[in-house]
Amino acid sequence: MTITASNLKLIEEIELRRGRAVVTTLTGAFGQSLRETRLTAILGYLIALKPEPFLPLFGFRGVPRRVCLEMSHDQGRSDILVETSNGIGVIEAKVDATDPLVQSRRYSAKWIALLTFRAPRITNSRMRYVNWHQLGQLLEDLSRSGSAQIRTFSSDLLEYMKVHHMMKNPDTVEIYAREINEPVTLELFLKAQLYGCDYQAGSRLAEALYFAPHFGKSITKELPGINVGISYIARIEMVGTVANWQELWDLVKDRRGVTWRNRHRRLLRELHNVWPWSRGGKHRSFLFLGKPRLVFNPPVRKENLQKGRGWLSKRFFSFDDLFGAWGAIKSIPE
Repeated sequence: MTITASNLKLIEEIELRRGRAVVTTLTGAFGQSLRETRLTAILGYLIALKPEPFLPLFGFRGVPRRVCLEMSHDQGRSDILVETSNGIGVIEAKVDATDPLVQSRRYSAKWIALLTFRAPRITNSRMRYVNWHQLGQLLEDLSRSGSAQIRTFSSDLLEYMKVHHMMKNPDTVEIYAREINEPVTLELFLKAQLYGCDYQAGSRLAEALYFAPHFGKSITKELPGINVGISYIARIEMVGTVANWQELWDLVKDRRGVTWRNRHRRLLRELHNVWPWSRGGKHRSFLFLGKPRLVFNPPVRKENLQKGRGWLSKRFFSFDDLFGAWGAIKSIPE
C-alpha cells in the first residue's frame, strides 16, 4: 500500500496481540499474566527517573544515589534496592496476600518497604507496609507529569494494575454484592459501615466503587424491619486485607482512628467472638464503607438477578443491572 496523507492516520496504531490476547499496555506486552517482576521492573525504572516522590512513600530518607533491580544479597534477592546518602532501602513486592515480612528480614538494609495488599501495623521504624492503592494514587499524579517519559511509564504501569484488578477502575466495576445472613455482619454494615469476607486472589473487588448487601431470609426473621433482597448501597472507601484479628484491630485504628474504634468496640468484639481467628489463618478482605443509603424500596430480589433463589452466583453488577431488576419487581401486579 502506498502511504499518503489521507491514509497515514489509519495506520498510526494497529492491534497488538500476544498469543490470542490483545495487549493494551507496554508492561502487558511481556506477558498477560500478573507478575511481580514486571511490576517491580517498571516501578524501579520510574524510581530511577524521578525518585523524589517515591522516597517518602516507602519511608526512605536522604539524597537518592542509585536504584538496583533484583539485587543479590547473602540470603536472597530483593526486588528493588534504593541507595541514598542516608543508607539503603529495599522494596519487596507481593501481588497476593502473602506477607513478605519474613523474607525481607534476610536483607541488610536500613529501611524495608513491603508493597502488598495487606496493611498490618508495624511499630518498627525500619519496616513500612505500602498498599498497592497508595502506589496507584502516586502514579495517578505522575501520569500528569510534565515529563513525557515519566507520564508514559506511570500511565502504563497504572493501567496494568487496573487490568489486573489491583486498584479501583471507575470504567469497569460499579457494585460489589454479597449475602448478609448473620446479625453481627448486618450490624457492622449498618452501624459501623464495615463488611468482611474471605479474601479471593484475582478478584475484581479492588475495582468496585459501591457495596450492596443482599439480606437473606434467615436474618430478616431475626430482625423486624429488614426485608429480603438488596435495599442498601454504600460507597467503598477502601479495601484492606488481613490475616488475623490483630491486623484488623490495627487496620481499623489506622483507617478510622482510635475514637471510632472505641465507639464501635462492642461490635468489633462480637465479630471477634463469632468468627474463627488464628495467627496465620485465612486471609480476609474488609470493606471500609460510606454511609449506607436506602436505594431500593421494595428491595431487589435475587431471582431477578439470576436463575433460582440460591446464593448469589454473581457478585459484580452495574447500577443498570440493579435498577432493571428492581423495575421488574415493581412491574409485578400487587
